[in-house]
Amino acid sequence: MTPVTPVTPDSAGGAWHRVHPLSPLLRMWAVLVGLAAVLAAQQAETLGRLRDLLEDSPLPTGLIVVIVLVAIPVVFLLGWVVSLPWWKATGYRIDDEEIAVRRGVVSRQLRTARFDRVQAVDLVEPLAPRLFRLAGVKVETAGGSGSSVRVEYLTRRDAEALRGRLLALVRGTPEQADDQSDREPAAAGTGTAAGIVVPTIPITRSLVAAALSGATGLVVAGVTVAAATPAGLAVLLPVVAGAVPWVWGVLNTSWRFTANLSGDVLGITFGLTERRRQSVPLERVHAVEVSQPVAWRLLGWWRVRVDVAGYGAESDSAGSTTTVLPVGDLTTALHVLGILTPLTVPEIEAVAHPQGREVGSAPGNRQYLSPRSARWVSPVDRTRQGTTLVTRPGGDGQVTAVVSRRGRFRRVVAVISPAHIQELSYHRGPVQRMLGVAGVRFDLVPGPVSMAGRDLSTDDAVDLVTRLRGRRLPGPTSHR
Repeated sequence: MTPVTPVTPDSAGGAWHRVHPLSPLLRMWAVLVGLAAVLAAQQAETLGRLRDLLEDSPLPTGLIVVIVLVAIPVVFLLGWVVSLPWWKATGYRIDDEEIAVRRGVVSRQLRTARFDRVQAVDLVEPLAPRLFRLAGVKVETAGGSGSSVRVEYLTRRDAEALRGRLLALVRGTPEQADDQSDREPAAAGTGTAAGIVVPTIPITRSLVAAALSGATGLVVAGVTVAAATPAGLAVLLPVVAGAVPWVWGVLNTSWRFTANLSGDVLGITFGLTERRRQSVPLERVHAVEVSQPVAWRLLGWWRVRVDVAGYGAESDSAGSTTTVLPVGDLTTALHVLGILTPLTVPEIEAVAHPQGREVGSAPGNRQYLSPRSARWVSPVDRTRQGTTLVTRPGGDGQVTAVVSRRGRFRRVVAVISPAHIQELSYHRGPVQRMLGVAGVRFDLVPGPVSMAGRDLSTDDAVDLVTRLRGRRLPGPTSHR
């Protein structure tokens, strides 16, 4: 292993540290492979003639194989030598307020992330760096899309130590950085900590869940149409091209997934081609959604996703996940729901059970259901959708949680603290106006969770908006 070596001290008091010497090559490996594939496709005829020449060559086949095997590491070595100037120009620095990363020879780049704006610090292990036992550290900030800062790449041990130090600095306890870097990887990686939230998901379950994803029906329909019509491959190929990324996303997100709780931070580890260790502070979790795709109902499996402040709507495509239970049984889903929401276990059983139990006569709670006239705009889900305001007996009358449910076939239950609702939107379309119903949309931070009061009576919709407008909003430093 090549240790992280300090280089020129910075005037601000911190020292610049170099990344691993292989980093420039590994950061470009996907581009190089793609370029090689494009060149091979464009020069297929030339490569074919070269193959014919090799077949007619008097040299033994074994010698040709040896020459090729020797040429590969030589080319790799030459590429590494060429990349050395970029390696020397790449480094990171940590001081009391921020982490800075610099790179580039011809075009120089400097990116910084202040610790008071950091949302999460993730350990990332893409496939190629993992072969060399290397990993990167990704620092997510509150600056929106493209604002993350990446340190790529370090030895895995150094990456874990850096992540632990950054997490401690973000939490405002720099003196605990060394202890944190020793404890957290063991807890997140082995799942032996006392705060296990999601045990490691079996690989077979991930495979079956991917096979039963929503894209499976499209593939089956595409195969049927392709076999029954003259279009054939013209129909099948677009269907497969659209379905494969979906199935791969389900599989990659759930592969050896595990989650455990350390203090007020949820640690998540997952990934097939790219292993990722992600930290989700509970205070940044806003809305929580428990859902069950139709195909999973026979197996009793559920999925839990969250809206995380600062992650945005495209977190999954950028690598960070907003899924805290990719596939699991009902007991695990309820356990996760209890940890991430302000609801107690009895309240979950009464008002937020994913299988659709009713609120009953819980004192103080206010339930809004779609009236009978809404059957013309919600003919399937009318009796399965509703919104509940949860108020605890003996309190000050403030709503402690908002629960919405929908879906007869794909069941969905979502929970949020009222303080995390950004805005409220009352809407009535022409058809709703004729039926005497209206809707209330909850505007949340960007993420996969959506909540609304769907097709309520106009009186209920107005009452829902009025009650939630009186909610307590968090101060500048308030949490969940």
